[in-house]
Amino acid sequence: MAKRIIKFTPIAASVALTLGLTGCGSENDNNYNKPEPVTVYKGEVSTNFNTQVSGKAVKGALKNAKVTVSTVDDAGESVPVAYRLEAASDASYTAESTTSQADADAKALALVAAANPTETMTSTSGAYNIYLEDGFSGPLYITVSTSKEDDSMVKCDSFTGCGSYDETPAASEVAGMINNGDAAIDFGEWYKDDLELQVVKFIKASPAPASARGINFAEGDGTGVQQYFANVTLYTSIAAKMLLDGAKDGSAVSDEAVAAASLKTLIQVLGPDTAIKAASLLGDISLGGAVDFSDIGEGDSLDAGTLALVQTAVSLQSVAGAGANGSLKDLIASLSAAVKEGKVSNSDNEIVQKIAAELQKAVENTSLIFAAVVTGEGIDEAFAKVAENLGITDPDEIAKLKNKATKAVEDVQAKAKDKGLDKDLKETAKEVKKALEKIGCEDNCDAGDDLTAKVAAELELQVTATTATLTMSTDSIAVGTAELTKVKTLGDAGLETTEQVLAYSADVFTLSGSKAEYSQLQVELSAALASTQGIATTAASLGEQYQQLVDKANSLSSAVATQLAAVSTLITGIDAEVVRSNEAVTALGIDIDVAKSNVTIASNNLDAADSAAMIAQSDLATAMIAVAAAAIDNKANAELALSSAQAAITVATATSAKAAELANAAVQAEVAAAALMDIAAEASDKEIATNLSAEAKLSATLATSVSNEADTALSSATSLESDAQAAIATFTVLVDVKAGTESIRNATLVTKTGGRALFDTAEVIYDVLTEAWDLGDEATGVVSTRYPNWTYSFDKDALELNLVNSENGDKINVNGSINNKAIVFAFGGMIETVDGAKVSIETLDDMGEALQNCIDANSGTIPKDLSDSCLVINFEEEVSSDTAVDGNVLSVDGWSRVEIVDGDSGFIGTLSISGADVTELGMISATGVTGDIDFTAMLSVDWANENDNYAVDIELHNSIGYTLSLMAEEGEDFMGSVNANFAGAMMKFGTVTEITNGISVEYIDGEVIDYTDISFLDSSK
Repeated sequence: MAKRIIKFTPIAASVALTLGLTGCGSENDNNYNKPEPVTVYKGEVSTNFNTQVSGKAVKGALKNAKVTVSTVDDAGESVPVAYRLEAASDASYTAESTTSQADADAKALALVAAANPTETMTSTSGAYNIYLEDGFSGPLYITVSTSKEDDSMVKCDSFTGCGSYDETPAASEVAGMINNGDAAIDFGEWYKDDLELQVVKFIKASPAPASARGINFAEGDGTGVQQYFANVTLYTSIAAKMLLDGAKDGSAVSDEAVAAASLKTLIQVLGPDTAIKAASLLGDISLGGAVDFSDIGEGDSLDAGTLALVQTAVSLQSVAGAGANGSLKDLIASLSAAVKEGKVSNSDNEIVQKIAAELQKAVENTSLIFAAVVTGEGIDEAFAKVAENLGITDPDEIAKLKNKATKAVEDVQAKAKDKGLDKDLKETAKEVKKALEKIGCEDNCDAGDDLTAKVAAELELQVTATTATLTMSTDSIAVGTAELTKVKTLGDAGLETTEQVLAYSADVFTLSGSKAEYSQLQVELSAALASTQGIATTAASLGEQYQQLVDKANSLSSAVATQLAAVSTLITGIDAEVVRSNEAVTALGIDIDVAKSNVTIASNNLDAADSAAMIAQSDLATAMIAVAAAAIDNKANAELALSSAQAAITVATATSAKAAELANAAVQAEVAAAALMDIAAEASDKEIATNLSAEAKLSATLATSVSNEADTALSSATSLESDAQAAIATFTVLVDVKAGTESIRNATLVTKTGGRALFDTAEVIYDVLTEAWDLGDEATGVVSTRYPNWTYSFDKDALELNLVNSENGDKINVNGSINNKAIVFAFGGMIETVDGAKVSIETLDDMGEALQNCIDANSGTIPKDLSDSCLVINFEEEVSSDTAVDGNVLSVDGWSRVEIVDGDSGFIGTLSISGADVTELGMISATGVTGDIDFTAMLSVDWANENDNYAVDIELHNSIGYTLSLMAEEGEDFMGSVNANFAGAMMKFGTVTEITNGISVEYIDGEVIDYTDISFLDSSK
């Protein structure tokens, strides 16, 4: 907290007094002129630096990179900001001014920023850590840059390499600088590059009162440390460009702006569906994604979202390494501009198009390699495709690529296992490979309500999963805390006697064996804390309707933080008890006794862990027999398979835990054996230590074997669980699909009778008009020569036609209008079909108004569904009432509001036709209700080939989006499929063939059902 102490010093007054004293008695007393006093203002400020901002710069890691810290002013320009490399309280700065107090204050304030570190660099992992003033709020702009001219370096984390060195470096085995000595920049090697990554982070104003934060010119003390994460990656760099450009255009940087930039970046680069996998980062991309494949660190995550981000980012590095599309810096700049424009995959810029295409190939390479090596499935096929993408045909070069890339992924796997991040990695790798088959966004790239709902659903799933994991962690920490309390109480009771110390040290030794488990929990909880903060941030950006999700995420984040603090305290407590135990043992000189006691304890624990692991191994083998025998060919079998899979998952998880316990027991046994060997004087004691060490090694091998078996089993069982769940869901939908096909029987009148009636009506109207044209301007009671059953009256100039069927009483009334190259008719009436059904073609009583509606609908002034029954004949050239009959017809369109009565099911809805010649059937569509069925049917004829091709598509307006699609060449039987919406996409549920008077469907469960009394077109097709 800054304080200002105002001190103005009238120096002249003291000077004058001194002069006055020394001049006493002088004859010049009366001639002395006193100088004007000079006031000196002193500004003094004190401030606190407790707002921590930390993160990693990764593309791979940027080592010894220069870190620049600034803020962004209202004009969008960067302005230096005060920061320190360590937390500080009451840092004081003073300055003087003879001008004013304000000037002195300003000078003192300037000293705060002037005292910034002269140089801020990243660590080997790319990490940085700074502290801002407590009162700082607003945009924080951080750049991390490397140069070919200094000591900074970039690490290659692309499996296919990052190009070639300008000068081949010498081979090196030095930690952090490993190099195999060839010219290729391989995975894990460091190289020089000119690169700058950036991030813009919004720091909120502290909730503390003004008197308790930041620079203050009165009084106050510093608050506790506030922590922000701000990773610096490819994605934050793209988002930063949008935020900085927006600031220059007058758009303030805010939480909302950061969320919008993060969302747009991920949608444009990854695509909407893949971006959802990184849902917790959509509110602020700087909260994650900074994983260096070559050096997985504490707190890193390898979930599906992170893997998708990292694999895409490392792929860009390989594109840059190829050299054909510019440097990495150039690629990031081009992508940033394209994302801002909102066009990456569909960019109009040829350079961006090329980058997007190359990046897609590189991403495919990365995901194929990673998934193949991690799962052990399809390795040869994967590398064959990668070699094809890279244009490598030399078998030796392909083998070299395979060797290097395989080693790289195995290195990632080993590091992931070491950090406890290998759980579900196989399934995640396959999931990400599928997600990255197509990256980027071409259509529907804006974040609408549908995407928002999907993001919220994904966040809910993450909250649920994290909550379940936290519950188990909480229980484990509670057990450890209770054990620590017990041990501490025992130590507090007294450590004066050998008996006391032996009992106490034995319990400490047992407790210390669990430290590895708690350390792993610490890592997992650290990752969970970052994840829940991201969930809360993204949820807050979705809108007020998701406030409940925000509250849930914040509550969960607080609970995770509490348990993280608890496990940290537990680990510290264990370490303290180990130190106290060692001191007590040394004080009594009973080192050998304690060492032998620990060996006994370790040996017993090892035996118990061995036995438990082998029993679990046996149980797992039994469970996997059922998994191997499982089938999902129908719903009943799929349900049995799901039960077997879930039982196996439970056993595999338990087996993995037993393997971990055995591994820990083996480590503790090795520690105990080594401790005894170091101080043992007797041969028998040394033999005990040697034997225990050998047993520990065997147990460690067994633990690895059991762990691998559990991992493989878990992967297989999880895959079966997923497949079984999908199958069950599929077969559940299949029930509705079969019901949908059954209901299609009732659509006969629409697909045959109704459609044919509409076509026949249009044909009669057109043919009679053509006939009437030759009879003069008007006539009444004319019997049609083409249709003897029809008598008509007409007025050519008014384009009015009235028809009556003398045989069945059918009536058709037509009013027309010539509109340039089209004649528009409104028509209506009642027609009886050959099947005896009555078809009511609806129109207004006022035919003049009906005609105007048809004209407006044809021109697009009103929607077609706001008109009734219309027929439009389109000509090649403009026509009149005199020339229309000889005009060249281009197409005919008709639509009718129709009711079919007196049939089996009836129909109310809209029928439409279209074609290039009314004498041939082009297309009939029907939308409406027949019986209880709400549907749309489309019948079409393609006469482009020698034999006409017919197609029928019927869609039921139900929850599954049922469709029946059939096609046939003239004279041949219909064939096709029944489909329905499943998991957001259309899926084939059965194969359809035509049989006599109907269709036969073979469904995906093997059942074949015949449906008769269905005819889709007239009998001759």
